[in-house]
Amino acid sequence: MPNIAMLSCWNHYHARSFVRDLADFPDVRITAVWDSDIERGMFFAEEFGTDFEPDLERLLAREDLDGVIIDSSPAEAGSLIELAAYAGKHVLSDQVLALSLREANKVSECIERSNIHFAIDMSLRRWPVNMAAKRVASAGVIGDITSMRIRNAHNGAIGATPLDPRYLNTPYGVFTDLGAHGLYLMRWLLGQQPVAVTAIAARYTGSKAEDNAAALFEFSRGALAICDTSYAADQSPFSIELYGTAGSFLGGGVNGVHRKLLKPSDSTVRVFAPEGQEEALNEAAEMGEAGESTLFVMVKGYTRRSELAERYQ
Repeated sequence: MPNIAMLSCWNHYHARSFVRDLADFPDVRITAVWDSDIERGMFFAEEFGTDFEPDLERLLAREDLDGVIIDSSPAEAGSLIELAAYAGKHVLSDQVLALSLREANKVSECIERSNIHFAIDMSLRRWPVNMAAKRVASAGVIGDITSMRIRNAHNGAIGATPLDPRYLNTPYGVFTDLGAHGLYLMRWLLGQQPVAVTAIAARYTGSKAEDNAAALFEFSRGALAICDTSYAADQSPFSIELYGTAGSFLGGGVNGVHRKLLKPSDSTVRVFAPEGQEEALNEAAEMGEAGESTLFVMVKGYTRRSELAERYQ
C-alpha cells in the first residue's frame, strides 16, 4: 500500500503519530491530505510535506491512491469509511466505527461488500501490560474471570495545556476517545459479548461533551466489567485489573503521566494466586516487548526509516 492519503487531521496528536510511524516505511508515501476544515488541512499538508486536496471525491478517484488513514471526528468517521470503501481504497481508521448501532451496521456491510482491507487502530492492544493481561485471561491461570476494571484518563479538560475546544464542544464525549480503548480491551480480554450495560456520563467542566464517564457491563455467565475514563483527572495512571476464581492480575502505568506504555518498564504488574499456583501466573503475567502496531501490520514488509523519522522524534 505505497500511496496513502490522510483523511482529516481532526486529532492532530494522532495524525502526527501516524506520520511518525509511517517514517518506518520509505516506500510508503503520503500522497495528499484532505480535511473538512480547509485551513487545518492545508496546515498539516504543508507540515507533512505533501499536497492538500480540497475535493474528496477527486482524491478518492485517483488511481494511484491505494489507501487512506481516517483521523476525523467521530461524527465524520462512518461516512468517510463508506466513501473510501466504495472507492476501493483500503482503510485504517483512528475512530470508532460509528456513533450508533444502525450506522455501524451500515458501515460494516459497506466494508464487506467492497472487499478492502480495513482496520480500526486498537493501539492499546499492543502495550506489554495489556498483552500480559490477555495471556493471563487466555491461560485461565486465575480461573474464571468474575470481574475486571480498565481505567484510561488524563487531564485534557483541566490541565495547563487544555484540549482544543473541538474535543469538548461536541454532542459526543470521552467514551468516543479515551474511553473507547477500555471498551475494545474489555471485549478482547473476555472474548464475550455483554448482555447489559449501565453507563454514567458527566460534565465536570460544564462542556457540551461528557468529560467524566463510567460504564458497568454484565456478561452472560455473571462476570462484570467496569470501564471508566476522564478528561478531568490529573496524575491518573492507566490501570487494568482482572479478578478471577483463582487469583488476580493488577497492571498499570508506573506513574500518572498519560503516554504510550510501549516498554515493559513503563508499566508495573502485581499478581496474586493461591499457594502453589504462583509460578504459572507469574509466567503468564511476565511483560515482553510491545506488539506490532496496526499500521505496521497493514504495510508490513517495509522496515527502513526515512527522513520523516527525524522530524517527529
